[in-house]
Amino acid sequence: WEKYACKEYMKSMNLMKKHCNYHRNAIPQLSSISSFLQIQTNFRLRPVAGLISSRDFLNGLAFRTFFCTQYIRHPSKPLYTPEPDICHELLGHVPMFADR
Repeated sequence: WEKYACKEYMKSMNLMKKHCNYHRNAIPQLSSISSFLQIQTNFRLRPVAGLISSRDFLNGLAFRTFFCTQYIRHPSKPLYTPEPDICHELLGHVPMFADR
């Protein structure tokens, strides 16, 4: 993604590598990422078991809370999952919440 990502994303990813244990061999803990986000931008992560309604999701964003799924996609299909998983959340959404 380094070739295509915007500078804000790359800056946030570098900060999260440094402060949140982001690296290829581990899945960082939501609690440590949430603590970092609260300090950085006053966003927080709230774990959910699955999909929630659009109303609840958007209401959470209004109060700087991002509802985050916790499951990880099956290794037999690493490039596809029918619902957002932790990889989607932590690599796709969370870095932009760290951008001031």
